[in-house]
Amino acid sequence: MFRTASRRTSAYVPNLFQPQRQSLTRSICSNHTRPTLHPRYRNAKPPINSLSISRARHLSFAQRVRLSFRDASKGIWRKNPVLLPLAILSAAGATAVFAYISYVELTRVGPQYHKFPPPVADSLRTAVYYTEIDLNPPKALQAYKEALRIAVEMGMHPFSDEVLGIKLQVALMLEKAGLMKPAIEVLERSKNEALSWVDEGRKMETAAAGKLQQTKVPAQAKVAPENVQINQDALQDTKKELKALEEFEARQRDKALKKVVGMQMKLAELYSSEYIQEDKKAEAAQVAAVELCLKEMHRRQKLGLPVGGGSSTSSGDGSEGESWLNLTEIATALAELASTYTARERHELAMPLYLRALDMIRVAEGESPTCKQVVLLNDVASAMAGQAQRPASRAQPQQPVSREQTVDAARQWAQKAIDVAARIQPPVRDEECDLSCVAATYNLGELAELQDKPGVARQRYIEAKSLAKGMGFDEGVALADAALKRLPKI
Repeated sequence: MFRTASRRTSAYVPNLFQPQRQSLTRSICSNHTRPTLHPRYRNAKPPINSLSISRARHLSFAQRVRLSFRDASKGIWRKNPVLLPLAILSAAGATAVFAYISYVELTRVGPQYHKFPPPVADSLRTAVYYTEIDLNPPKALQAYKEALRIAVEMGMHPFSDEVLGIKLQVALMLEKAGLMKPAIEVLERSKNEALSWVDEGRKMETAAAGKLQQTKVPAQAKVAPENVQINQDALQDTKKELKALEEFEARQRDKALKKVVGMQMKLAELYSSEYIQEDKKAEAAQVAAVELCLKEMHRRQKLGLPVGGGSSTSSGDGSEGESWLNLTEIATALAELASTYTARERHELAMPLYLRALDMIRVAEGESPTCKQVVLLNDVASAMAGQAQRPASRAQPQQPVSREQTVDAARQWAQKAIDVAARIQPPVRDEECDLSCVAATYNLGELAELQDKPGVARQRYIEAKSLAKGMGFDEGVALADAALKRLPKI
């Protein structure tokens, strides 16, 4: 019995040891759904989690800088409530100023010098600084001379727009400094040099054209066939180069002549200024400018060239304008000379110039009139009215048109100016049109006085006063009031 019990006990021994061995490694609790892992030995090290790894990892340079900046920025507004906003505003203002300076340099200043080589542009920048920013005539003149010297050394054309523009800038600088006589000397010398070069060039062009017509190639020239092709190709290339050079020189002459006309007009302005007051020389300069324009127009008509404008000065897109004066610019020169004659009461000389200028403006503007026509129409009326008001002793002994006819023609021209101005609408219509309407209405009042029509004259003066008051033209209001006082009371 005891033996049987001992066998049973020994039979169950392995079964008892096996669960105990497994329990050392893993035990499953009945009250949990997932198994729980237990360490085999009690002295095992605890597992290393991600937090300890991140704490042991080294920071990069950018992270250290960011952390330092974050630590430094804590409380900065509280510690610097005034200085920090001022620093931010100063930095923003400096950035804005720098951006504006860069914008002006790229859009306004830079394009003025892109036609010049860099050494010339550097000297010009210095000269312009001593002209526009810190006026210093000696330093500016020295810089301009240096720019001209470098331009000639670098092969720039001595009568190109760029070189002549430098000379004109010298005259402008001297005028700005109040040195009128040196400015006149610079303009006179530049004008004479350009005119001499243009005349010599055109004489050579005419002589070359005559020689070309007289030159004849012998008909019975014995040349090898293989040499014929070579000579013909070389001849064609030479002809193309010569033709291109001739066209370039012709454009340069046209542009130089255009500059000369502007120099003449500027000389007239300087001679008539209060510093010089030489009206005869001013008139002579204006006459020379008009004669040069008319002479060039006749030459172009004879050669079949465009009377106004001409070929483009640029080789590609034509963005640099025209090589010769257009019709509007020629009309402006004629009108300025006519205004000089009108101011000196030489209306018989002013009227043909006004009429010629008006014809040019009409051709240039076509079916779209501008205020220039209104101004010229009123100028014609004023010249005719002045001619009609001249005393009999100063009038010519035999006039083809009577005084009454002149007054009536002047009235028609003044009314025409008002009618044309009524057809012009904004934005083409500007203050020039309104001033011309006031002047034309006032002229109609004066013409009505000459025709012994005080009622019509009073109506016109009141209308002119109303127009002048509406646009704030005080001088027109004063003239209208004086004219109304002059009329007999009804």
